[in-house]
Amino acid sequence: MIKKVFDKTAVNLQPYRTKKLILVPFASILLSGCEDLGQRIDKITGEQDKQVQALITRTKAQMIFVEGGSFMMGDGGGPDDLPWTIATDNKPAHKVTLTSYSMGAYEVSYGDFDLYTAVHNLPKAVWGEWDRKEIWRGPEYPAGVSWYGAKNYCLWLAKLTNLPFDLPTEAQWEFAARNRGENMPFATDTGVLDLGVNFSPSVSDESSAISGTYPPNSLGFYDLSGNLIEWVNDWWAEDYYQNSPEHNPKGPSTGNQKVMRGGMFLESPRGSNVFTRQELDELNVAYRASGFRCALNQSQPLDG
Repeated sequence: MIKKVFDKTAVNLQPYRTKKLILVPFASILLSGCEDLGQRIDKITGEQDKQVQALITRTKAQMIFVEGGSFMMGDGGGPDDLPWTIATDNKPAHKVTLTSYSMGAYEVSYGDFDLYTAVHNLPKAVWGEWDRKEIWRGPEYPAGVSWYGAKNYCLWLAKLTNLPFDLPTEAQWEFAARNRGENMPFATDTGVLDLGVNFSPSVSDESSAISGTYPPNSLGFYDLSGNLIEWVNDWWAEDYYQNSPEHNPKGPSTGNQKVMRGGMFLESPRGSNVFTRQELDELNVAYRASGFRCALNQSQPLDG
């Protein structure tokens, strides 16, 4: 079945694209660290308070509970024992055991991120007058942000709700993308690409898609393959998979680059597989194609 679908979409079982991908920055967003968010908040208007409460309700409703378990994280190869990718930093496949957690079904939208920046009196994530009329800058589209912007947004949710929101770890991201560890190349409803049915039918530099345009994977997560590449919490290291602890790995303790996962609309669909790791050291720069979703680090489903 896998080979048939790959042949249909002109995707073969040879290793995918070279890993290194150059991203072009669109602007800096002035968030220089994970500071005390409360210090940046001016007076919240009554209307903003209503919007924030609606955001909290919406965010909680979109959290999907992922029952913990063990899986072989990394590229362990597919049919005929061929590796899924040519990268070296996602090998060897190694056993990882995760505690249960929850994660957002959708990439965080510009509408929600704009509310965050407005509440904190921060610059809006825009890149000049030209982009304001672009369709991909609409409130329902996923937000392109810096790593610090993504991190601070999730910590803001934690502060608002008194719940342990944060960026997902790389292991949490991959476990969810692979339907709790199944050996599949894409986070689609079938685990493979069917262009135009469960994945964008073409590569375009014009626009990302509204989150949820295509079917989710079996756990209910949208766009873990494609749309915007997603920031995770972990520092990157080439040899980390050789030294990763088994239980709830969080990446190296220090580093210069953060990991991004899931691929993007600006590249070949084959690049949006669940094994490829991207790394980036410009953590304070927002990119049009770098998005995120938040995780909730509690081992029971969220109530209400």
